[in-house]
Amino acid sequence: MNDANMWLLVQNAFWAGIAALGFAVLFNVPVRTLLACAVCGAIAYATRTLLATSAGLSMEAATLAGATLVGFAAVLFSRRLHVPAPVLVMPGVIPLIPGALAFRTMIDLLNLSAAPAADETLVAIAAVNSFKTALIIGAIAAGVAIPSLIFRRRRPMT
Repeated sequence: MNDANMWLLVQNAFWAGIAALGFAVLFNVPVRTLLACAVCGAIAYATRTLLATSAGLSMEAATLAGATLVGFAAVLFSRRLHVPAPVLVMPGVIPLIPGALAFRTMIDLLNLSAAPAADETLVAIAAVNSFKTALIIGAIAAGVAIPSLIFRRRRPMT
């Protein structure tokens, strides 16, 4: 990855952190956790993008890795800030949500339903996009759950 692409990644990770921060405010998290939420969002986006572009992983596998890393970061931050990990995880994975792909899937399904006859190409495109969207959402859910299951606390946080 050259310097220009790395700078673009840093800028995009910053804006992903700002998006996570905005959703953290929307979710009404404690003010003292806002910076950690922004860092989690930036980590999620940067990890997924680096693994998908530089390492050549699929978007689904890169999303799983990004969500898992955010889950581990959230567990560490949650112990330091004395809050439950989901307070940090939920805003942190917002940048990983496949909004454009889900929108494209819905458009493909509408095109398929409006077609006079079943076109195999439309069916294949809609099926592939639907499957990719479902896999990415599942990767986010699994990545968030893995660290919480590994580091499960046996006693209350307070």
